[in-house]
Order: sequence, then structure tokens, then C-alpha cells
Amino acid sequence: MKRRIVISEDGPVQEPMLPLINIVFLLLIFFMIAGSLQKLGPFEVNPPASQAAAADPENTIVLWLSQGAEIGINDQKGGLERLSSMLPEDYIGRPVEIRADRATEGAKVVAVLKRLQELGVDKVQLMTAMEPGQEQQ
Repeated sequence: MKRRIVISEDGPVQEPMLPLINIVFLLLIFFMIAGSLQKLGPFEVNPPASQAAAADPENTIVLWLSQGAEIGINDQKGGLERLSSMLPEDYIGRPVEIRADRATEGAKVVAVLKRLQELGVDKVQLMTAMEPGQEQQ
């Protein structure tokens, strides 16, 4: 069954929707690009669960710790012996955020904490993931 669209000459003229759709998509792309993007680490970690979360300051050094105790900072990877060379030159006084995999042994996390203390880092945060269903306080 075919339908005919009848356009009446004396009725109100409808504006085409295509320009509006184009503007909406351009705005969507703009906000996706201009939004706050989180830096990805050199490898994937699955952090342990938590019930509270803290803000992410701009000057924080993010240290990634894999399940196999591989350390990553920015695009550099290595073991505990390379930690001092992977830290930025101005790391003294800056907080270090450790994002360890939940399957990482506690002794390996403690070894990283001790090495950071030896290097003069005094502000360390261990990042965790929010438990599903828990509200941020």
C-alpha cells in the first residue's frame, strides 16, 4: 500500500531537520574531544574494590603496578630496580598514586611503597575501584 504525501501550498512551511542534526552531532563530537580524558596506563590493571573515592589532582604521578609486579609510569615500563629512572625529575613533593591490580601480592605493593619511601616520596595513595552499588560519600 503506497501513501502519498500531499504538501499544501497554504500551510506553514516546515524547516528541514538535516542542519539541526548536523549541529547536534558536531556538538557531540566537540564535547567528546574537549571533555576531561583520563590518561591510560602502559598496561591494564583491575584495582581492588573500595567504598569511597578521592579526587585526582593535576600534579599527581600515576604509578601502575601489574599482577606480575611490573611497574609503569607514563609510557615507561620496568621492574622495581628501574623505578628511580622512571619517575619524573620533579617528583619530590608530588603525590604518587598507585594503581595496582587486585591480584597483585601485598608483599609486592609493600616493596614498591618501601622503594618510594627510600626515594623521598612522602605522599602515596593506593587507588581502588568503587564497589558496584555503593554510593560515593
